[in-house]
This record gives sequence, structure tokens and C-alpha cells, in this order.
Amino acid sequence: MLNYTRSDEIWACLALSNTRTLGCKTWQKILEVFRSPAQALANSSHWAEMGLVTHTQAGQFKSRQWEPAAAVAFERIQSGREQVLIWSDPEYPETLRHIAGPPILLYYLGNIALVQGPCLAVVGSRNSTAYGREMAFRICRELSSKGLTIVSGFAEGIDRQAHKAALEGPGSTIAVLGTGIDLIYPAVNQDLWMHVRERGLIVSEFPRGTKPEAHNFPYRNRIISGLSLGVLVMQAALKSGSMLTAGYALEQGREVFAMPGPVNQNSFTGCNHLIRQGALLVQSDQDILEALQPRLKIHLQQETGTGPVLQALPEPQLPPDLSSDEKSLAVEIANRERVHIDELTQKLNLTPSRINQLLVNLEIRGVVKREPGMYYKLMKN
Repeated sequence: MLNYTRSDEIWACLALSNTRTLGCKTWQKILEVFRSPAQALANSSHWAEMGLVTHTQAGQFKSRQWEPAAAVAFERIQSGREQVLIWSDPEYPETLRHIAGPPILLYYLGNIALVQGPCLAVVGSRNSTAYGREMAFRICRELSSKGLTIVSGFAEGIDRQAHKAALEGPGSTIAVLGTGIDLIYPAVNQDLWMHVRERGLIVSEFPRGTKPEAHNFPYRNRIISGLSLGVLVMQAALKSGSMLTAGYALEQGREVFAMPGPVNQNSFTGCNHLIRQGALLVQSDQDILEALQPRLKIHLQQETGTGPVLQALPEPQLPPDLSSDEKSLAVEIANRERVHIDELTQKLNLTPSRINQLLVNLEIRGVVKREPGMYYKLMKN
């Protein structure tokens, strides 16, 4: 088996990402077959016959129309003027790798190590109220002080407050852009862009010069939720980008939190709808920390002179009289934030009827909780 250098891998990622007819879900399909992007590139002549791309896509790739743009980006990376995190890097976060259509590479400025820590996405309206901005700042500052990294989309309003507050704590912040990392959009965030670059992390899957076109932002939103263990919607209308991010979070198996607002205010209709659908109502940072504990197996402990740190919790305490199947099922659920009944069936190699029977027993005993869409989570002790 050939050993490819990181330069080989970078070139392959640039080739894939600069081919217009190939998207993130096609990259994922290709990379599920090959060991790395470089190996995939070396076998590109076989993609169509393997059913990984259409003949039209194969022809587009073979034409090498992607090469000029890839060469410009490659030269910048090789000269050290551009930094990228690529699919085959050990530092590529596993939370992001396993979403539907993960980015094959991320351009970045700042501290890339932040993608490895526990992250929470915070999103909300650009036209936010004073109440929404105040609560976003307060909650994000507290979460960052306890070591959680706040991920948001660098927009005005709630996003801006989330980033600003998170920079005050050790958790810091990640700004996911819908433009190239060289463009500051919106312009009002120029001061914030400088602070995040210096003390946080700016990432984008889009190359330099990419303008803020509307179709880019849904792609950005899947990364915001994909990097995170959960998504907090602070203030959002029913039809908004924040609700799209919440939708991605649900698809990705993330926890969804929402801050309630006045029922007669349009900018809170999305939040109130999410709560009715089963999102966790948030009034303070503690609501989030308590909900994430079963998923992370962490607790917050004050360490003299160094501030709060995240430490491992012991395995969840289960009733001693559970049957072996009930215990196996409860442990499997405890290891996830939330898990679908179909995944439990596949994981435990039990029949659907048996899984359903066990889940009913555990729910009656208060061990697990059923959520909309046939998802289950462990009840707090």
C-alpha cells in the first residue's frame, strides 16, 4: 500500500473540493471506499464504474477544470500563507467526520486545537432583542468560563454576542463562516474578527474570495452543529437559518436547546416551536451543563488557582435488578446523547420487538426517556 504525504493529501482534497459537480455527500461516498483522499484521487478513473459518481461527474473531474484553483490554494498552503485542516489529519474532529456530508477540508485562522474540545453551538436572530442579546452573552460567558467552546456563525445579533462572551473565558469560541476566511462579513464585525483570530478560531470550507452568497450559509450551518455536542437556539423565527441549524443538529443526533420567549413575538416562534417538539428549555447555563453530563460523562470541579476544569464522571448508576438485556440497552443509551431505536436494534443484535419491549420496561421504571422521532436518552440520576 502506498504511503502518501500530507502534501499529497492536501492536493487531493483541493482537487475534490474544487470540482463543481462534486459535493460533500459525494466526497463522503468516495472516502467511505478509499483509505484517504490521495488514494481516492489515484483511483479516480474507477469512480464511475464503482458507482461512486455519475459519468457526467467523472467527465467533469477528468477534464481537470479544477486544477487552476487548486494550484493557487496549494501554493498558498505550501508556502505557509494558508492553514488547512484536512480529512486525513489526525486532528480532524470525529464529531464532524461522522455527519452527513462532512467538509473535506477547512481553511482556518487561529487555534485549531479548539475543534478537539467540548463545543456547544449557539445561534439566533440577527435582529435580536436586547433581552435575547443579554441572555446570549450571560449564558455563553458562563459556559466558556467552565471550559465549553462556543461555536457560532459570526452574524450580527445573537452570534456576535455569543462570540464576544465566549472570548472572556478559557473555552473561547469558533466562528464558522459562510465566506472565505479573508472576507469580514458583516463588516460591522471587523473588531470581532480580529479578536477571534487572536484568541479563538475562524474556519470555513470555502476558499479565499468566496462572497456571502445565500446558498453558502446552509453548508456553514451543518458545520456549526457538526462541531458541537448540542445546539442552543437563543432567539429565532420559525423560518430562519437558526431553525435550519437546529434541524441539522437533530439529524446529527445532537442535543437541541431553546430559550423561550413571548408568544406574541415573531422572533421567538422558532424557539417556542422547538420546545413544544421536545427541545430542552434553557433558562441558564446550568440547564445545558446538566443535560450534557450523561453524554460527556463530565462534571465541573473547581481547581484552586486554575479555574474550572472538565473531568470524567463514573459510569451511570443503574437499578441493580435490571436483566442483562435491559442493562446492556441502558448502557448503550447512556453512552450517547440520544439514540434512535433503529440504531439500538442494529447495535445490540436483538429483534425490533424485543428492543421495543425492553425500552418500554426501562421507560416505566424511569431509566430512559423517549423523545419525538423514537429517540431515547438516559434519565438523570
